[in-house]
Amino acid sequence: MIRKGGGSLALKNKWKKTKWLLSDRALRRFVPETKLFNSSSLADMTKRYKMVYFKPTRGTGGNGIARITRIRGKAFRFKINERTAEASSVQSLFGKLKKIARGRSYMLQRGIHLQTARGRPFDFRAMVQKSRRGKWVSTAVFVKLGKRNKVVTNYHQGGKLALAEPTLRSAGYNEAQIRRYLRELKTLSLQTARCFDRKNPRFKELGLDVALDRKGRLWILEVNTRPNFYALKKLPDKSIHRTVVRYGKAYGRTR
Repeated sequence: MIRKGGGSLALKNKWKKTKWLLSDRALRRFVPETKLFNSSSLADMTKRYKMVYFKPTRGTGGNGIARITRIRGKAFRFKINERTAEASSVQSLFGKLKKIARGRSYMLQRGIHLQTARGRPFDFRAMVQKSRRGKWVSTAVFVKLGKRNKVVTNYHQGGKLALAEPTLRSAGYNEAQIRRYLRELKTLSLQTARCFDRKNPRFKELGLDVALDRKGRLWILEVNTRPNFYALKKLPDKSIHRTVVRYGKAYGRTR
C-alpha cells in the first residue's frame, strides 16, 4: 500500500484487491473467475473459457493486458496492444506469455463479452468518494466506449468517455432497465467501498470498472484506488467532473 495525493490510500496490487472482493459474500458473485498466472492455472482457465485476460497484478491505463482466445482445437490467439500472435498449444502459449511477463506477477481472468453500443464495446466506471463526514457517496456513473478490436476500453488506450443513459439507450435498453442498471451500479460501488473500508479506513475514493455482458449481467473487472479525474472533463455533462473534484477537495485531492 502507498499513500498518494491528498490523504487517500492507493493500492496498486490488483490480485490483493480481487481477493478482497472474493472474500465478501455479497460481492464475490460479481467477480469473474481470477487466478494467479502459472502453467497450471493457464491450462485450467483456457480449458474452461474461450476468452481469458492476462493482466499484470500491478499496472494502470490498460497497459500490458493481453486477450487470449481459443481459435481451433488446442490453438490460441492472443492480442496485446496492437500485436497479435498465435500459439499451437497451451504449453507454447505459456512460453510466449512468460516472455511477456519477464518475471513480473500476472493474473488470469475469465473474459467477459462486453455489451456494445453502435458496434463499440463498453463498460462502466462507477465512482464512490467519502464526504467530509466520512460517509461513502456514489458521485459518478459513466461509460467507457472502447475502440473496435481494442483489448481494453481504457481512455488511455483510445477509448472514449460517454454518458451512461444515452449509451444504454443506443444499446437497446428501455428506461426501466436503464434505471435498474444505474441503481445496481450505485449499490455495487457502495458495497465495494464498505468492503475496502473494512480492510483499511484510509481509502477515500474508488473507481469501479464494471462490465455489462451480452446476457445483461454485471461484473466487477477491477477496482481503482486512484481514479482519473482529468478525463471526466471530456464528458458532455460538466457537472460530473465538478462533483468529483468537489468531493476530492474534501480529502485534499485537487486534480
